[in-house]
Amino acid sequence: MVVAERSVRRLAFFGRLADDLTRRPLRPGDMTVTVAGDHRSTLLKGDGHFAVVDLQPSATDYQIQIGGPAYQTRTVAKALTAAAPVPVTFAGEDELYVVLGGAPTPQNRISFEPLAFVPTVEAGASVIGQGGFTATLAEPLEGRNVNSAVLSTVAGLVAGQLLRIVRSPNLLLRPGPTYAFPSDVTVVVVHVVENDPAEPALAGATLAISKINGAGPIGATVGGLPLSRFALGGTAVVSVVLDDEDRAASSNDRGDAVFYFSGEKALTSLAIDVSKAQYQPAAVTMNVTANARNVQKVSLTRL
Repeated sequence: MVVAERSVRRLAFFGRLADDLTRRPLRPGDMTVTVAGDHRSTLLKGDGHFAVVDLQPSATDYQIQIGGPAYQTRTVAKALTAAAPVPVTFAGEDELYVVLGGAPTPQNRISFEPLAFVPTVEAGASVIGQGGFTATLAEPLEGRNVNSAVLSTVAGLVAGQLLRIVRSPNLLLRPGPTYAFPSDVTVVVVHVVENDPAEPALAGATLAISKINGAGPIGATVGGLPLSRFALGGTAVVSVVLDDEDRAASSNDRGDAVFYFSGEKALTSLAIDVSKAQYQPAAVTMNVTANARNVQKVSLTRL
C-alpha cells in the first residue's frame, strides 16, 4: 500500500494589518510580512490577515518586518517560546486617544475635542483611562465631527484626563512619503541628506517630534502605555496626543521620512530631532501649513 506524503504546516505567528489613516484592512498586494533570517513566504489573506508558519520556538525574539509599497517599514520583535501560535499585536495600535473636555454627564456621556472622522468603533469596545480606570463603550462611536461618547461607567473621570478607546487588535501600517494622502491631512516630509555638496540621501536616520506649535510634550501613562500630549495653544484647549510610534519615524532609501496629522488640528510649527549613527545629530524647527504637504531638508554632518 502506498501512503501519500502529507505536509503539515504549524502556525507560528499571526495577525491582521490595517491602514493607520483609514483603519481599513490591507490587501495582500498592499503589504509585505517577512521574518529576518527566514526566507519562507508568509501567508497573506484578502482581509488583512497574515500568518507565519513552521518556525521553531526560540529563546530570542523573532524580528518580524512589516510594510508595503506605500507604507513605512517597521520591525516588531516577538518571542516564540512554545509551540502555541502567537498573535502579533501591541497596546496602543488601533486606538483613539481623547482628552476629556469637561465633567461627564449623569447619562455617562463624555465630551472631547471634535474628531473630523471616526471609522466605526463598536459598542463594547474597551476604554482605558488614567489611574486604573476601565469601562466599555455603551454605544457605537462613528461618523464625522464626533465629539462625545457614552460609556458603561464614568466613575472617577474628570476634565483633562486622557482616555484610550480600543478599536481592534489590528497591527497598523503607517503611510510613507509616497502614500496618496487625502487633502484634509497635514503632511510633513523631512528629507535627510549628508552635509556634502552632492547631498546624498541618508537612509535609516531616526526622527522624533520634540515640540508642536512651540510646546513640548506633557507625558502621561494610560493603562501602562506612555502617551505624549502637545497643547496647540490658542483660545480653545486643543491638543495632539501621540504614542511613541507616532512621535518617531525613519528615513527611507531616498532619505525621506513622513509625519501626518488630522487636518482639523491647527498646526503651525514642528520641532524635530534627527540622528543617525556616525553623524552629528541635528534639530530643526519648521513652519507647517495645515491641510497641505510640507517639506523640509535636514543635513547631517559625518563625525
